[in-house]
Amino acid sequence: MSHSSQTVRLGLLADTHVPYRSPSLPPVVLDALRGVDLILHAGDVDEPWALAPLREIAPVHAVRGNYHIVERSNAGASLPLTVTLRVAGLQIVLVHGHRFASLPVVWWWKVRSVFQHLRHRWDYPAYERTIIRGLLRQYGQADILVFGHTHRFYLARWGKTLVINPGAALNTAYFNAPFLPSVVHLILTPGKAPQAIRIPVHLAAPSAAATTAGPIRRFRR
Repeated sequence: MSHSSQTVRLGLLADTHVPYRSPSLPPVVLDALRGVDLILHAGDVDEPWALAPLREIAPVHAVRGNYHIVERSNAGASLPLTVTLRVAGLQIVLVHGHRFASLPVVWWWKVRSVFQHLRHRWDYPAYERTIIRGLLRQYGQADILVFGHTHRFYLARWGKTLVINPGAALNTAYFNAPFLPSVVHLILTPGKAPQAIRIPVHLAAPSAAATTAGPIRRFRR
């Protein structure tokens, strides 16, 4: 799937969990995405009809998330697991991030992360690194890899691949996790480095929150 070779502003969000953890997308999230040319939702919608307000802003691509036992939610099973796009000459892969390894390995890390959160230890970089390395084994050809699942903002360059997690757009994590809800504007211009702008959704407008995401960390593949 290909899009214009001109400058394109992408709106990235994830883990909205509508309607099982939040009844709807609040206006502050929609306001934070106004002005984008294309919206990418990195999974855990949870019902595809919840994407309708986003489609009033811009075309939407979304992927399914993982099954949630508590809510009995299949996280948008009718949506694709992966979306691949070419935008401004760059290949973008959109996934949720929960299929980074075999099912036993995935559950082992999930249980470990739950225990971390029960101890109020919210920063778990080993889990993030494991997810990213697993995804890069599958989608290493991508120039940009967008994922969700952890409810945490993440931005780093792994080799040639820019890896982005916009964080959960709503307060939808278990255990009252203190993750700051956010979306990301990703500005792509042919021949220039991508520019990521993180927008905390508790602020009323993107113009008030438009701050660059800071220096991009670099890791070897």
